[in-house]
Order: sequence, then C-alpha cells, then structure tokens
Amino acid sequence: MDIFEKYPNSTFLRDLPDDSDFFPLRARISELFRSLDGLEDGHFEQQLDRDPHARLWEMMLATILADHGYEPKTSDHGPDFVVERDGGRIFLEAICPGPGDESNPNSVPPIIYGAPEMQEVPIDKIVLRLCHALAEKKARYIQYRDQGIVSETDACVIAISSSRIGRTSGLWPPTIMRATHGLGNPYVDFDKDAGPAAEGIESRSSIQKINRTSVDSRFFASAENGVIAGVLYSDCSVFSLPFDLFGQSLLLHNPKARVPIPVGFVQRVPEIWTICCDDASYWRSYQIGT
Repeated sequence: MDIFEKYPNSTFLRDLPDDSDFFPLRARISELFRSLDGLEDGHFEQQLDRDPHARLWEMMLATILADHGYEPKTSDHGPDFVVERDGGRIFLEAICPGPGDESNPNSVPPIIYGAPEMQEVPIDKIVLRLCHALAEKKARYIQYRDQGIVSETDACVIAISSSRIGRTSGLWPPTIMRATHGLGNPYVDFDKDAGPAAEGIESRSSIQKINRTSVDSRFFASAENGVIAGVLYSDCSVFSLPFDLFGQSLLLHNPKARVPIPVGFVQRVPEIWTICCDDASYWRSYQIGT
C-alpha cells in the first residue's frame, strides 16, 4: 500500500513538497516504503512524525534486504529485522544517531546556512556520535541475548545511517572506518626535489572529548565486540539530490566476529573485509564485491 494512503494523518508526509522532475521526494519515499509495508509496528505513524530520519532509514534498510531477495521479519521485542540464510539467522538493529544535544560541547554543531565563510567539517565530533551508536547497539544486542531473543549462533549486525548528522558523504577515509578501524586523516609526504614521496592514512586509536577523556575508535580491534558480526553503514539521505542507496552504503565485516556474516550478504553494497592479527596491532582491509 502507498505510504501516503496508509498514513494520511502524518504531519511529516503531508508537509512534504510536491514532486518535480528535479527532486521527486514523494515518489522516492513511496518506492522505499514498498519494502517495509507490513513490517511496521503500531507506533510507526507517530514515530515518523517524531523522528523521520530513523523511520526512513528503516525503509532504506528493508529495501537493501529485499533487493537481495531476503524476506525480512520483525517483532516488537527484538532487533528491527531478522533474515535467514544458509540455515542461520542474521539480525539487524538499526540506528540513526543525531548530532547530539546542542548544550553538550562534544555534539556536532549545526550547519550555519548562508555563512560568509567556509565551515570546517567537525569530523572528530561526528566520529564520537558513531562510536556512541556502536556502543549503544552492542549493549542492546547483549540484552537481547540475555533475554533469549538472540542466540549465540545468530549473527548480529548494527545498521547505522548518518543522515541526521549530515556532512559525511564523500569523506575519505569513510567516516565509519574512523570509528571501527581507528583511521585518521589522509596524508601526503613531499620530497622537496621529487614531489610527492608517500601517501597514506593516519592511525588514530581514540578521539578526545572536550574534557580530555578519550573514546576508543577501534571498535573492531576489541574481542569484546565479537558479538557484533558487522556494521552496515550508509551516508545516503532521502533528502539529498543525489540518491544512491547502494553506492553510498558499506558493509564492514568484523574480523573478530564470533558468528560472521557471509561474504556477499548484500551483493550491491560494497563490502570491507579486514584481515587482523591476533594481537590487533596489524590489519589490512580490502573492498570486495561491488
């Protein structure tokens, strides 16, 4: 059923601008909803008005799963989605973190539209929000296991969208890998006579908050996080003019996962496969698939 017909009382949906050839926003949302239709809980309409980014991310996640041929299921008392593959279950818990409370100095400051000067992208603060989201959903999965909803033989995936935070699309290295792999900024070394001599990406194992406490930014380096099989991450936003759900998403496999997800889990989404030494001091990542 069309989302606009199913939820006619939604303020968010009513206030959307009319479609144009340049920006068909309503048609885009209608198309995404087809994969979620029937999986919503009883509070979907109210939640759509309260936090549209989170509900839209659920639609996008359902679309990614359906595109691969999965038939996702959901419940009111567990992770957002579960799919079956090769006789096993893969759970996906979605989260769409926001920039944080403006009164918190560690939060991502809002964009100042019409500012006379260029604005710096607050990468460290964005990474802090992603690290917080990873920790929150890992704790939630542990609760699900304690409650018997998820078993030790199930694969657990955290699905993160940065659409509420914004300003992450196109950054290199991918912002999520700054939170999972401890990556920093790209660099180039120059030889005064021969020009560029070397290039690479800095290693950055933690992010410092305003109060000088540090937050670990190597989620995949810790065996304690082995309960998480991987992270499905997306920079894609329904409200952006360019909309490439599959091209703007990544599936990162956790090299320390106790129950891994199979390669090619979602074939149209590029995957990051990491080879990690036992002591976690050395690792190398490869993009595979699309």
